Amino acid sequence: MEQRKGTRPAPKPVPAGASLLSSVILGVSIIISGVSVSGSVKKLTAAVEAQTFASSYASPSNITVQNSSSKNYFTETEAAEYLNMTVDEIRAAITKKEIKEYVQTSAGYSISKSVLDDYFEQKAYESLNAANSDS
Repeated sequence: MEQRKGTRPAPKPVPAGASLLSSVILGVSIIISGVSVSGSVKKLTAAVEAQTFASSYASPSNITVQNSSSKNYFTETEAAEYLNMTVDEIRAAITKKEIKEYVQTSAGYSISKSVLDDYFEQKAYESLNAANSDS
């Protein structure tokens, strides 16, 4: 038989065993991929549900709200605790006008945190200067 120019010879047929083997390998690969993906999806779904619905499933019987913001005003007892001083030292600082801004109420004094911070910084500055002058 004579071959014509420009035509290809017919491809050799693939043996049936090779086709079957490649189909089995492809099928096993698809099954493994499917199991892997489904396991990941289950884990992801469980994590999302735990994050989203945790508070609605386990709500306490008595709900309390704690104020996480810092307190801006202190009583004289709280101010003494805040500055690690005694209440008498705070009252003496108010009397000596070292703490200049406060509100006197029927329960005692109310002092702003920023005023206490300024007072502390002033005392620290004076203490540092006294230590330097002694040297």
